[in-house]
Amino acid sequence: MAQRAIMDPTKAPCGAITMAYKDYLFLQRWVDHYGKQFGRQHLYVLSHGGDPEHARIAEGCNVIRLPRDPQLFRLDRRRWNLISQFASGMLRYYNWLFVGDVDEVVILDPQVGTDLVEYMRRFEGAGVPKSLCPFAIELIHNPEVEPEPIVAGEPILARRRVFRANANYSKPCIIRKDVAFTIGGHANNHLPRALDPHLYLLHLRFFDFDIASERLGGRKEMREIMTGEKDPATVGHAWGKDLENFRKLAAGRPVREDAELPEFRRKMVEGQQLLHDDKVAFWGGGRTKELYRLPERFASVF
Repeated sequence: MAQRAIMDPTKAPCGAITMAYKDYLFLQRWVDHYGKQFGRQHLYVLSHGGDPEHARIAEGCNVIRLPRDPQLFRLDRRRWNLISQFASGMLRYYNWLFVGDVDEVVILDPQVGTDLVEYMRRFEGAGVPKSLCPFAIELIHNPEVEPEPIVAGEPILARRRVFRANANYSKPCIIRKDVAFTIGGHANNHLPRALDPHLYLLHLRFFDFDIASERLGGRKEMREIMTGEKDPATVGHAWGKDLENFRKLAAGRPVREDAELPEFRRKMVEGQQLLHDDKVAFWGGGRTKELYRLPERFASVF
């Protein structure tokens, strides 16, 4: 007996949601990628501050203007509450939603296919997870290893394929049921977690040395605004160290070409922990100490 397909024909197959403050380069790449996969009419950009440049870049998408609190009070908590509720509501009109930060995109291993919608149609039957976690590829740019500049309109992976695996960014970002994300989207209330074997989340924050240095310097300033008179150790701590961490990472060189990293994937799954009264799960494994390089087959994917 054939398995029952889970795609509801009264809903669109797939859509994507992000929230952006400035970050024009990342938004352009996000729109280009998901627009090609799903169509711009199925993309939702939450424009923090109602930036007119977001509307220009995302022409044809659904751009929703949000006010921006200059004090950034509880910024991440507020925005992930909003994203969770907005995404849950939009599932009345979509079978699957790809939800994440503007510097994150999900790609499919080209050995399996090039069409995300067709890939998502493969899931059928009663055991389909409520969320899927792509394997996280955090691009790390060492200018000595990859000296060619990024060119607008050309694939980033043609010139940037050095990465580290980072379990923290293997987020449950592809959802088909109402959701409550933790801050940052690193976990949600869907259990058990499911690591997809063919999907990859590209985390772009370190993909170019100059761009990353400028952007992370700005985020450090944002942390100072968020801190105010509070103890700096309690507010935006990770943001304050991103620039220093990136400069250390950018001196690394890849040890080999590899996309699968089966041992690291196993550590992620076997080392996962239940937190918040066992309501959410986080992967184990941490981050790889070594850097790797994506195989050539990924060069034109994104």
